[in-house]
Amino acid sequence: MMTSRQLIRWSRLHEQRARTIPVLAVTAVAGGLLAAWVGWRSSAGMAAASHAWLAGALVAYAVAFLRVPFHVYWRADAPLLAQLPIEGRPLFDAALVRSLRAAAATTVAVVIGAVPLVLELPGLAGAGGIALGARHAAFAGALGLAAGLLLPAVTVGAAALVVAGGGDQLLKTATALGGAPAREAKRSVDAPPVSPSAILGALPGFAATLVIVVVVLGAPWLIGGRPAVSAPIVLAAIAGASAVAALAARAGAGVMERVLRDVSALDRQRLATLEVKPPTRIEAAIAAVIGDAALPYRKDARLMRRRFPIAFAFGALVFLVLVIVGLARPADPTPWLTVAVGGAAAYGLVLASRLRRPPIELARLSATLPLGAAANARARLAWLLGWWTIFTGAPAVFAALRQAEPMTGIALTGAATVLMIVAGALPR
Repeated sequence: MMTSRQLIRWSRLHEQRARTIPVLAVTAVAGGLLAAWVGWRSSAGMAAASHAWLAGALVAYAVAFLRVPFHVYWRADAPLLAQLPIEGRPLFDAALVRSLRAAAATTVAVVIGAVPLVLELPGLAGAGGIALGARHAAFAGALGLAAGLLLPAVTVGAAALVVAGGGDQLLKTATALGGAPAREAKRSVDAPPVSPSAILGALPGFAATLVIVVVVLGAPWLIGGRPAVSAPIVLAAIAGASAVAALAARAGAGVMERVLRDVSALDRQRLATLEVKPPTRIEAAIAAVIGDAALPYRKDARLMRRRFPIAFAFGALVFLVLVIVGLARPADPTPWLTVAVGGAAAYGLVLASRLRRPPIELARLSATLPLGAAANARARLAWLLGWWTIFTGAPAVFAALRQAEPMTGIALTGAATVLMIVAGALPR
């Protein structure tokens, strides 16, 4: 029987052979870009530079949070691991190590991005600069622990709920909170159960949203202000909860073996629930105006809602951030508008790639339909623009118009729209 140490060693070797760009290089480049942006914003003062760093850090950790299910279950080698005689605990340990390495790389990049706060701001030499850097490093460390320990534990906890048969009501609540509730459909006796992968993707997204919201409440502490909640207590609570959750999840990691098999089997039944979850009203309205692309659009909408619920969780987070910016009207909204809209546009590129690949797009099956490549491309574009308009475009325009100088937000919104159009329309 394979042990945790052996599986971790095999997993690292596999990743080293498959990787084309070293992790250190990606970390250094990402940290350098964040540092350059923070340094540019430092000319407007300490608060502007800190806000820019916080906005960039939240985007970096949001990506790390959303990547956790891919470290745990949604992996290319999952079908192989599901067929091998490997117990649940080694599977969990290997996934935890992958998550910790990814979280450590993100934390290093974010800490590099905070260097200009200490070096370039006037009046922060000596103890003042060290204290400022320490507060930002503490924020990064707490978020890193959440990405490396808490999110894997939440993912495994969601798996335990699925295996125990409590996923139906949980998925309804999660999708409703994520902004994509499907209409109730009558389920027959022979209808397949709720998708386990939907819950495995949705719950980490909502846990990540909760962590980010709590951290933002303590953000004034970064520059010596008094937040609504005590930032040291919040950060300590996140770190402690992450450690406890990871230990509890490891104690119950025997569920990993069964869930990994369930997810692998699910990916082989990609079209099984198309008639169980009909399109939402918004999806039906979009399908009514795109002509012959309606058929592939309905297929894309159903499968994306089922297979990648993280897209809706991330969209809900962006929507919430932009609405808060519009309502609060901060003195320096540029970092938040830039990060929220730019992050949504970048994630749109990821979604565009997923729309072209299995399990969403099966090239051989699509070739049997009486539809051309143009209809399929138009269907992908309609889904992307619908997602972006609901979760980003509308709240971004609202946030921009609420500012004293709305043109910045409107320009960002337009640029992101062009990016999404290009991502959806260009053939692979």
